[in-house]
Amino acid sequence: MQRIMILFICILPMVSTAQKFNGGIIAGGTLSQVDGDTWAGYYKVGFLAGAFVSLRLSPHSSFQMEMEYIQKGSRKNANLETGDLNSYLLRLHYLEIPILYQYTFARRFAVEIGPAADVLLGSYEEVNGMANPPTEPLRQVTLSGIAGLSAYIASHLKAGFRFNYSLISLRNSTAPYPAAYRKILFEYGQYNNVLSFSLSWDFKARDF
Repeated sequence: MQRIMILFICILPMVSTAQKFNGGIIAGGTLSQVDGDTWAGYYKVGFLAGAFVSLRLSPHSSFQMEMEYIQKGSRKNANLETGDLNSYLLRLHYLEIPILYQYTFARRFAVEIGPAADVLLGSYEEVNGMANPPTEPLRQVTLSGIAGLSAYIASHLKAGFRFNYSLISLRNSTAPYPAAYRKILFEYGQYNNVLSFSLSWDFKARDF
């Protein structure tokens, strides 16, 4: 993984000199929940930041590879007014590596879709204020699917919205499974469900 990061950092400054390549930086915020933990709602706030390189295949089609730090997880606060004393917090810190196909339309807009590898950098979990509850261990590497929409608001600046969802469980789940766990594709477990909003800066100006 360290070799991939070093290679990505070395390539990034050079892509602006190639006609079909571009590169840039990206930053934004996240709203997340974990499907399968009994708590619903995008109440966990986080952020993301990273860099990308893109290859334009045609006026409408391109591929983009990114490397970014992203926060995911789940939060449920106690509500003293209603007498609900239950609380939960799960902070997940990932190095995410998406590979996306992007289709540009109306010159300024693009839709994108593709997979992303998530490498767990760190985590924190607590239940009712007590840290390190007895839960199933987290996977060190998971896989997500991404779909999004973006729009250029200036020749270098682009705003984007994405939906990011786990394709495999974020935990090493074993039977018997808790009743709250969901089955997605081929396994029961818990799944990251993330909405992200970002701004990205292209090193090369976009022609409209």
